[in-house]
Amino acid sequence: MKYKYLTHEELQILENELLQFLIVNGFDGPEWEKMNKEQPDKAIEIVSVFSDLVWQRSLEKVQFGEKIYNHQFLVFSFQKDQIEMLALSSKEQNKMLNTFEDFIELLKTNPAKIEILHQTKAYTSNREEEIFFMMNNGLLLSDHSRYDFLLKLFNNA
Repeated sequence: MKYKYLTHEELQILENELLQFLIVNGFDGPEWEKMNKEQPDKAIEIVSVFSDLVWQRSLEKVQFGEKIYNHQFLVFSFQKDQIEMLALSSKEQNKMLNTFEDFIELLKTNPAKIEILHQTKAYTSNREEEIFFMMNNGLLLSDHSRYDFLLKLFNNA
């Protein structure tokens, strides 16, 4: 298994897609029910393949993510061959910064206490596996707005 099993709730939401997947792979309703009862290991293996397919397709669509970590607000752009990261890094270690807005407020009130960082890095594994790993370590998916904002700040710095 490349990613992780979809939960029972996720499979219920994707019931139509799962049924289409089963039909394409030669399993009709009664045959699937029989397999679940008589060959549960084989049924789990099929769900594993379906889960990986759903994860792969979903991860291919991911473009941006963000994370607050160790006095830094990190925004990532997941490009084809590399990850681009922009970060607001606080030099004020004793101040709690829990949200993007906290970082922006500190930037407005005391810009000398915030550093804007930029890095790029090639993927260490493949793109989707790296995004999945980052998601399992606290990455939240986001849209382009915060990335665009930080890119403008970095380019004007």
